[in-house]
Amino acid sequence: MKKFRIAALAGVSLLAMTVHAYAIESIVIGLGYALFASPLGAVFSFSALVGFSQLAVAGALIGGSLLAGQQRGTQNIDPGQFKNQFENSEMSEVNAGGRVRLGGLKAFGNTKRDKIYRWIWHCRGPAVGLEEYLLGGREIVIDPDGAVSSPPFARPGTSWVFVKTKPGSDDEVAYPDLLSAFPSLWTVKHRGRGVFQSLIRYESPGFGSNDNAAKHQKMYGGGYPDLEVTARVGVVYDPRDGTQSVDNPATWKWSMNGVLWAVHIARQNPQFTSADFDWSKIAAEADKADAPVATLTGTEPRSTFSGVWLSETAKGDTMVEVLRSIGGEIKTTRENRHYVALIDDARQPEVEFTTVDLLKLGIKYGPDGLRRKNICRVWYYSPERNFEMTEVDVSGQPWASVPEEVDRYGPKYLDVRLPFCPSASQAQRIARRLFLMERARSGQMDLLYSGMACWGVSAVSFPMPDMDETVIAQIESPREDQDTGRVNAPFKIIPDELLNAPWTPATMEAPAPKPAPPMQYESDLDTPDVLATSVVQYPGGAYETRVKFSGVSGGATAEANYRTYTDGLPDLWLPMIEYSEHGHYGYVAANTVGKEADFRARWFNGEDEASYFSDVVNVPDMQIDNSAPPEPYLDVQVTDNGVGDYTFDAVAYSTAMNMVRFVFTGLASNYNGDARPGQTFTANETISNGPSAQTVTITATAYSSNGTPSPVATFTYVIPQDPNVPD
Repeated sequence: MKKFRIAALAGVSLLAMTVHAYAIESIVIGLGYALFASPLGAVFSFSALVGFSQLAVAGALIGGSLLAGQQRGTQNIDPGQFKNQFENSEMSEVNAGGRVRLGGLKAFGNTKRDKIYRWIWHCRGPAVGLEEYLLGGREIVIDPDGAVSSPPFARPGTSWVFVKTKPGSDDEVAYPDLLSAFPSLWTVKHRGRGVFQSLIRYESPGFGSNDNAAKHQKMYGGGYPDLEVTARVGVVYDPRDGTQSVDNPATWKWSMNGVLWAVHIARQNPQFTSADFDWSKIAAEADKADAPVATLTGTEPRSTFSGVWLSETAKGDTMVEVLRSIGGEIKTTRENRHYVALIDDARQPEVEFTTVDLLKLGIKYGPDGLRRKNICRVWYYSPERNFEMTEVDVSGQPWASVPEEVDRYGPKYLDVRLPFCPSASQAQRIARRLFLMERARSGQMDLLYSGMACWGVSAVSFPMPDMDETVIAQIESPREDQDTGRVNAPFKIIPDELLNAPWTPATMEAPAPKPAPPMQYESDLDTPDVLATSVVQYPGGAYETRVKFSGVSGGATAEANYRTYTDGLPDLWLPMIEYSEHGHYGYVAANTVGKEADFRARWFNGEDEASYFSDVVNVPDMQIDNSAPPEPYLDVQVTDNGVGDYTFDAVAYSTAMNMVRFVFTGLASNYNGDARPGQTFTANETISNGPSAQTVTITATAYSSNGTPSPVATFTYVIPQDPNVPD
């Protein structure tokens, strides 16, 4: 009997099969304090929180059926499903990385009089940046104390809803709110360590009056609204950063680099240690992933990652989806160390075989016509469509269909689903390669023992004597026949379209789907505009960021928000303090100098019905404007009281967004100090005439942050001499 030995598994197969074999199943145990007090570990499942009867939730969320037209072993991971909240007695640990939107498991819920509490577990931590909160699908803004400041939940000085979030570190402590509200149920050991989590408290206005009942109906008529968060989640080791240590997660940082995330997920298998990976090669490939590539709208990093998955999903299946989504493959060095490499369209052969090496060559010229895929469809994890799996319409792109075959055989679809790909451009680049390779010529070749040179490589070249050409092929699992010393290797020939027609966005890329409009309450109010923004520094050193926006007819209460960016990505929208005085303004004590910032505003009527948000105004680089403010407004009314005295009523203000100080002189109620645009200063004084004429001079001056004055607004009035008093 002949003996065959698999010499190497080129591409993804080696690591995918290995991690599958060593996958650790979730362990289901009962509710216990020790569990709450422990960090969330690799074998810890959310089910341990609520240990009731086991439900097949994972199957409903992930789906066990294989994707039609995709390689065996992949699963239909749908990260959009994790935007929901789950009330299940059995729930696998949820993992996430990159930029994601999450609901979560309702791990605890209880009521104390008119207050309803929910403890939501979003995913395994840590979360390193929050971008957005949504309640009932609508975006909300949260004050630093957790109060939801967005109507209809806001109320004077407080809110009907509070949200508090913890990032998921290993040193979390129990929520004081739950310790206080449920002292017989909650202890300091209920910590949820290692879980990115939120606590929501809903409060009802009750039904004591028609107004209260109507308010309750408006807020909670459809039930207590679920919470979603958009966040930057997870940290990975980057060998290019000298401040990071490979075995110390506390030093790792957040990234969307596709190569780093693929390696990170591969490392979750307990079989591997950091020594099993070739970090120098990983660093080189990570550079390739970060390198900018052209897109239809500009440039972007070549390979990025974002997505959500369950721990109990077979790790090999998850790994296949990750590699497909980033456009990569697992490779192994001759020293038996692993790394992730990005797949180029025009691959370069790592080994070149000659006719001397070839013993036998069999080629099939693509799949049979009745089975050959002739239309490509593409889905990706779309930030533009609220982080749902979304199809890119590539129907108009020449590479995505073969019309003559569609006419002859009917449509045969290749559905490319990339649940860890957050870019429509990246998805199309990968899908084109997969589609062309699906249709490529394939075969097997028998080689002399020199064929063992393809151990651990994924692309080779070899001659085709009958056709007088040399081709480049993607090599797969080579096998050695130990009895004969021959090597057999399946292959797919890389099509000329990939080798000789590089990706050209202008002619090959379809636009990303248009962003989904945010869900907002319907309103008859007009939409305001953001008119101006600024950042200033008061003489005492304090900073302030400001926005000016337009009013709308029927608007009773305004809401102004701002957010800054971290590493080019938006942070949470934050509230501002609104006021209306000679214009409509918002301000916050924040130093945004040198930062990118966004501003927006909306209005509510007396019944808390909202306008739509204004268009977002983006300022790429906030800077203090120290130009001279315009001349302030100054109006003085003089009244001759007819008894020898005169009353001066003065009003002054400046609408300069860069004003920080105002000086108002000439009357008894002078002002010299900090000021904001639109702020009114008034003075009133009665002055009697005397033995000689008097000149009353009233001035108003605005100053920028460095003390640059405006033109002085001046009013002068001469009080005549008292005729009853001699000179």
